[in-house]
Amino acid sequence: MYSAEFGTADVHMHTRLSDGLASPKQVLDHVARHTRLNVIAITDHDRLDGSLWAAEQRGWYPFDIIPGMEVSAADGHVLALWVSSPIPAGLSIQETTRAIHEQGGVAILAHPGEMLIHRDSTLRYLRQPEVLFTLNVDAVEVYNAGTMTPGNNLIARRICNRIAVPVTGSSDAHTLSAIGLGKTRFPGRTADEFRAALHHRETAAEGERWPITDYLKLSISSIPRRRNKSTIRSLPLMPPTPMG
Repeated sequence: MYSAEFGTADVHMHTRLSDGLASPKQVLDHVARHTRLNVIAITDHDRLDGSLWAAEQRGWYPFDIIPGMEVSAADGHVLALWVSSPIPAGLSIQETTRAIHEQGGVAILAHPGEMLIHRDSTLRYLRQPEVLFTLNVDAVEVYNAGTMTPGNNLIARRICNRIAVPVTGSSDAHTLSAIGLGKTRFPGRTADEFRAALHHRETAAEGERWPITDYLKLSISSIPRRRNKSTIRSLPLMPPTPMG
């Protein structure tokens, strides 16, 4: 189906520095040993430190690593790639994309069909998909392997089928086993070639859903997190979490 000249990228995944289960180093080691991905980005929620650390390790791994984060905008989530400073949460999507572009980064609208996260925005995109152009996003994630809303990916594709916009697919992995289950196919093998493919609308989104075991792992792990949430807030500032 695809030429051997095409590579794969997964630019939406999380570590334990936000709500994932693995450390950044465990993520990099897993990608190297258990996937054939050519390009990745760690995109923790509203945190950039783990991804910056990972990007500094790119010379030790056989794939390209893009620094990035998932920004919680007021009206949706945006993947900020190729940024070097954190983008603040709570801004509008337009303000978020502007801040990303000011750093020379790329803004990807994450899971626009996810009704549980931004129902009003999803309905607006369905009624008027051209509104995406006013958001100044560089691409739209139309396949998300971990989506919670049934039909999320179908809704995202339906929105983007009506307008000319670059698309991506990603795992949204919170566990090691989910990495690479969603991915973007593009001509080339490097991060620069992936970025060029987005610019020229030469990408394709594909993948498969998380297995039920991944949802169970996250559900079980969230119990102690919820239980300790108030305790953690009352603790004094601790040293940064080791990336390993």
